Amino acid sequence: MSSADAITVDAVTHSYGDVTAVGPIDLTVPQGEFLVLVGASGCGKSTLLRLIAGFEQPTSGTVRTAGTAPVPGRGAGLVFQQPRLFPWKTVGGNIALALKYAGQPVTAERVDDLLARVGLHDVAHRRVWQISGGQQQRVAIARALAVDNPLLLLDEPFAALDALTREKLQDDLRQVSASTGRTSVFVTHSVDEAVFLGSRVVVLTPRPGTIALDLPIDLPRTGIAADELRGLPEFAALRAEVGHAIRDRVTV
Repeated sequence: MSSADAITVDAVTHSYGDVTAVGPIDLTVPQGEFLVLVGASGCGKSTLLRLIAGFEQPTSGTVRTAGTAPVPGRGAGLVFQQPRLFPWKTVGGNIALALKYAGQPVTAERVDDLLARVGLHDVAHRRVWQISGGQQQRVAIARALAVDNPLLLLDEPFAALDALTREKLQDDLRQVSASTGRTSVFVTHSVDEAVFLGSRVVVLTPRPGTIALDLPIDLPRTGIAADELRGLPEFAALRAEVGHAIRDRVTV
């Protein structure tokens, strides 16, 4: 693992009993990369993310983040499909709690700055149940950014949202990622979402999940509107390549 690598996955397999869910996989993620894992249901995307987060241990092989074995809850900000906010606290209270447990100063200015990063303004005083599902997921992303970790791990965070909200949050996350420069790993079923967000897309085969395609995404990440980006011929070509890699390995 070089000093420029944020994550290394070396000959990793993971089994549940007699069933091998993932591997063998070899994967290196440089610092600052936005890696998207995509594939059919059950291919091991979320399992691989949990291995990187330290929630699961490899059956064989090694996982390293910043050169050491990952420890759950440390070294990575986590965003799940459900926001998992504390409903009895205000929006600002959820952010403040994350700052407190990270050992960082808790100020109204810092809370407002984090919420502004994800496009939320004047909501810090509201209760979680008073804001929409899309806004709650933005709060979850802001909470993950509150902890000054080098990694951001996201497990299908927009899957439960309607199409319009999902596209808006994709655009917000793309801009936040570009501005913070954090290494990110994002799990999705959506080919369009993968190509739109990622600087690199890895397609996993059906179980056991191995790498079917490892594709750099050479598209502008700043200075272009979402609709304009999706309208580029290069975007369509990359989306088709990723889609073919998934469909060619799925049997029905």
